[in-house]
Amino acid sequence: MKNQSPLRLVLFVVLILLMLLTFYAIFNAGNPNSLFRLLIKDTSYDISITVALAVGAFVLVLVLTMGSGQNRLRHLIEINAEHIRTLRQKGKSEVSIAESFLSELGVRSGLLYRLAKRRVLRYLSKLE
Repeated sequence: MKNQSPLRLVLFVVLILLMLLTFYAIFNAGNPNSLFRLLIKDTSYDISITVALAVGAFVLVLVLTMGSGQNRLRHLIEINAEHIRTLRQKGKSEVSIAESFLSELGVRSGLLYRLAKRRVLRYLSKLE
């Protein structure tokens, strides 16, 4: 987790706390001796609280993982920038470079291939 921003680290800590609270809420729903009784006396809200905690953790996971794949792909293209430039000088098209790049990554076909190809082409167009 090197090169992480302080905000990202705080979000990871909040995610861990949310997940722990969610697990606690799952296994103590309806328990009259639950720690949640300090805040909410009525046990009928336990399921709603559990669902809210789970949704919050899910949203936080989405936020934390949203850009990680794109950053890795961009980083790989930047590492191979010199090789890409030599391929361009040899007359290779952006599409053939992208297809070659994706085949080296092991992405062969399907929806993932099309999405990754579109991103690679976008990053290649920005690479000069």
